[in-house]
Amino acid sequence: MGSSREPDWDAGVKDAMEAPECEQPEGTEEEGSKNDGMGQYPSFSLAGSGAQNPNSNRGYTDEEYEKYNSQADKGDDSPTWSLAQPLPHIVRPGMRHGALPEDRKEDKDGMTESYEDPIQTDEVRKQQSEKRMKKVTDPREDGFFNTWSKIRHYLREPMAEWLGTTMAMTIGLCATLSNFTSSGQAGSYPSQSAAWGFGFMTAIYTTGGMSGGHLNPAISISLSVFRGFPARRCVIYIAAQLLGAITAGGISYAVYHDAIVEVATLAKVPQNASVAAQALITLPKPFVHPATAFFTEFLGSAILVGSILALGDDTNAPPGAGMQAFIIGILITIVVLALGYNTGGCFNCARDFGPRIVAVMAGWGGHLFREYHAWWIWGPWVADITGALFGALIYDMAIFTGGESPVNYPPRRRKRAYRIRALNLRKKLRIGKRKLPDLEHSIADTEH
Repeated sequence: MGSSREPDWDAGVKDAMEAPECEQPEGTEEEGSKNDGMGQYPSFSLAGSGAQNPNSNRGYTDEEYEKYNSQADKGDDSPTWSLAQPLPHIVRPGMRHGALPEDRKEDKDGMTESYEDPIQTDEVRKQQSEKRMKKVTDPREDGFFNTWSKIRHYLREPMAEWLGTTMAMTIGLCATLSNFTSSGQAGSYPSQSAAWGFGFMTAIYTTGGMSGGHLNPAISISLSVFRGFPARRCVIYIAAQLLGAITAGGISYAVYHDAIVEVATLAKVPQNASVAAQALITLPKPFVHPATAFFTEFLGSAILVGSILALGDDTNAPPGAGMQAFIIGILITIVVLALGYNTGGCFNCARDFGPRIVAVMAGWGGHLFREYHAWWIWGPWVADITGALFGALIYDMAIFTGGESPVNYPPRRRKRAYRIRALNLRKKLRIGKRKLPDLEHSIADTEH
């Protein structure tokens, strides 16, 4: 480590977070912490640690129970399409060998050649079976059944984030539009708050096993900073979330277009000045001071992200299997209920950005990006992201003991991680023509 050899500029500096050293973590409060971040397959799912590998747990059975219940141990071998458990994996008739004419012709030709020799017939059948299995497991040279399966393989996580964000925001936006355009006859503030919470709950259950169900740029950024979620995937997730928010805004506007036009006509105002604008985009109330609006969003995001990190901390008091997304839905509901009045209850960068883009595309005017001192920037983006980072920081400083959090880095490792980031940034931006000094020597210089 003390070598004076200068690192290769083209090779870059390997991120310590991506390849942690296999040694006892230093500087943590509990040396045996379960959250040491050393797992080969880390999970960043909001649906819980068992979302991708659900366990089938069986309840307690008394030893004498089976004596009096002879059918107790005899399970049903047939598949069950239940909504209370994973759906069965079966082979559909169209996928079986023999469904296509060429399959039957292949079998017929093989049997004709060896019709008179039973031993040869068995050998041909065995070869045909092996050939069929090879076709099923590796139907093409690249291992994909068709072009779409190949596309989905590489875009499955971003597509899951897009789908989840679209689902959650469509439910929330439609519930809010229903309340505002009906003058409270088809909803209320508590009901729309519940729609936002349980909309996100449903989306996390739908996509959490694949992408983790972040559905919020502030959550993805916080997990990247404090839990080691890869920065490159974080950028991809945010792009998918924003695209999903735009999709949800377009769907909601199209579904409630007639109601929006009607309420604007009755009030004799343009659509962008009607109550529908308050439902589609977020904006502080006229009497709310800018500082109050900022810290409302800041506080809501801090509570949301801090609580999510607590739910994902297996050294704390994590919820039971399958309950994490449900509790997050309740959490979002109560945060919107308690803190949503001043600003419209954003707490999600994508929630405001997507519908705002749709409103501008619908002809509501570009002034939507300038009103209230460019609220869309310092509210949903600056306040929500900084609040999320602050909430995660407070939780890690007060409770979390895992080595993956920068709060628990030993001083030397903290400096090393910062130095690695700085050197990699210099390399990418091509800043500085002189050769970089040795990493460990540069860290040692900062300690004197």
